[in-house]
Amino acid sequence: MSILKPLALQKALDQANSGGVYASMLLNQSGSPIAQAVLDNERPTASIAAHIWKLNITSGDSIRGGNLETVIIECDQGKVAVGAVAQYILCLYAKHNAETGLLTTKFSTLRDHILPPLSSITES
Repeated sequence: MSILKPLALQKALDQANSGGVYASMLLNQSGSPIAQAVLDNERPTASIAAHIWKLNITSGDSIRGGNLETVIIECDQGKVAVGAVAQYILCLYAKHNAETGLLTTKFSTLRDHILPPLSSITES
C-alpha cells in the first residue's frame, strides 16, 4: 500500500504553472478535483475537462485503437491539455499565447513525474 504525499503532488502541479500555463489540476473520473494549483484569480472548470476526456475516450479510443493519451483543445478563453494519469485525469489550462508545443511538453513531463505514485493507489 502506497501513501500519496499531498505536498509533493501540490509542488509538482505548481511547477507546471508558468510559460502561459495558469492552472494544473488532477481530477477523479467524475471530475472532482483531487489536487490543483491555480495562478491569479483564474477559475478553470474541472468537470468540463473531465467530460471532454470521457467523450474522447469512448469515441476516440475506438477510432484510434486505444492509444489516445492527450487531448489539446483550443477554446475561446485559452487552451486545455487533458489526459489520463493512472485512474485520474490531469488537466493543464493555458492562455491563448502559450505555445502548444510547450503545453504538450509540460503535460507529458508532469504526467510522467506523477504517474508512478498515482499508479500504486486505488481509488475508493
